[in-house]
Amino acid sequence: MLGRNEFILVLASGFTSAWLLAHGWTICGLIMFLAFLSKFSELRGPRKLAVPDDFNVVVIGAGVSGIGIGKRLNDIGVKYVILEKSGDLGGTWYDNMYPGVACDVPSHLYSFSYFMNPDWSRAYSKGKEIHNYLRKAASSFGVYPHVKFNTRVKSCVWNDKTARWKVTTTEGEEYTANILISGSGALHVPKLPPFKGKDDFKGPNFHTALWDKNFDPKGKKVAVVGTGASSVQCVPGLVERGVSELRVFQRTPGWVPPRLDYEYPELVKTMFRIFPFTNAMHRWFFFWRNEFRFRCIFTQDAWITKKISTYVHNLVRKHYSHVIKDKDLLKKLTPNFSMGCKRITPSDTYLQAFNEKHVHLITERVSEITENGIKTADGVHHEVDAIVYATGFDLQKSARPFTQIGADGKNLSETWGDAPAAYLGIVHEDNPNWFILLGPGTGLGHNSIIYMIECQVNYTIDAIKKLVNSGARSMSIKK
Repeated sequence: MLGRNEFILVLASGFTSAWLLAHGWTICGLIMFLAFLSKFSELRGPRKLAVPDDFNVVVIGAGVSGIGIGKRLNDIGVKYVILEKSGDLGGTWYDNMYPGVACDVPSHLYSFSYFMNPDWSRAYSKGKEIHNYLRKAASSFGVYPHVKFNTRVKSCVWNDKTARWKVTTTEGEEYTANILISGSGALHVPKLPPFKGKDDFKGPNFHTALWDKNFDPKGKKVAVVGTGASSVQCVPGLVERGVSELRVFQRTPGWVPPRLDYEYPELVKTMFRIFPFTNAMHRWFFFWRNEFRFRCIFTQDAWITKKISTYVHNLVRKHYSHVIKDKDLLKKLTPNFSMGCKRITPSDTYLQAFNEKHVHLITERVSEITENGIKTADGVHHEVDAIVYATGFDLQKSARPFTQIGADGKNLSETWGDAPAAYLGIVHEDNPNWFILLGPGTGLGHNSIIYMIECQVNYTIDAIKKLVNSGARSMSIKK
């Protein structure tokens, strides 16, 4: 069932399409009319499935994927439980609390299409605001009562005779499921480099995803290892918190174009609340702008895209020259490869942080961690009070957080080897009645991952409907 805002959106799109058609804007009017018909069909709400009393679904993970699939399962009236390893939902937005944590996708796009938020405080919201949004969404969707927190899954085993999955937790609890849905995410196992002497360091040291809540960086000498997405946010955050000295250890520079962040005036937020279709149009703008950027910057199969891509690269290089004062530093921070070879990490404050006298860029390879610092390959010892590892996540371990035995009797991890694969990134031939959200090959770096998850949820719900309506016990793709 559509909410009040969505109901107003339906009315607005209907009146708008009529006005456009009446004033000769035929094509625009027809497009708006199709949007009106699409939303109008949802006014009655989704139809409930006639499922047996013992039919149930087990969902693993209560991040964006778990919340999204939970909402849709509620819509169609299917019983389910979500098993979440942490103490609250939100996934990466619950786990990550380092200084400056935020999303580099616009907030109005990095949100559920059916639960738009007119009150985002800024274009690129901080982590805490995103987490609060997800909690509000879960509450609105009625997902909370279905979540079992602090419950880590150990194994999932398919039983061909019963056509069900047996899910076992690390505490020994067992669940049976007609449908198993993995929404454990792709970025939840921190990757720590195996530096020599890493365990010898006496001061605070931790990964950005395992931030020590009691750590106060003010007045301390801090080292940040890594220059990826987390580092680009964490470095300016540490500067703001008053570190006495900050050393950033860089292996490879990244592309850091300006993010162009800004706060939304109250007037704009009021407009989004009163006229929800303006909120939707704002969201659509971001979506198609990002798609256009991808076509122009990353594809060079036409002369025009080659020209645009070259122009954009030169424009960002000019931005580097403008904001970085030291020429030697400029050379070290400027990539010698094209955008997209490494994740683009927009920021309005990262490059500027290196202009501060107490912020230093170290490009020599780390050779050893000592009791009180970091030694680099050139023999220099950098004495620090704390080390922050902004070294990303182990994608292989994140993709296989538990043992999963399919219909072939094999562990899915062994079947995958070093190259996880699934049909459309969602289903696997040897694992019946199993769906993975944000699975292999479905991550993207230019637009909203929540949009991708919504598409995968739609596929999963459609498959569940077909299974139930057909009367079959199991389903899997053809080999």
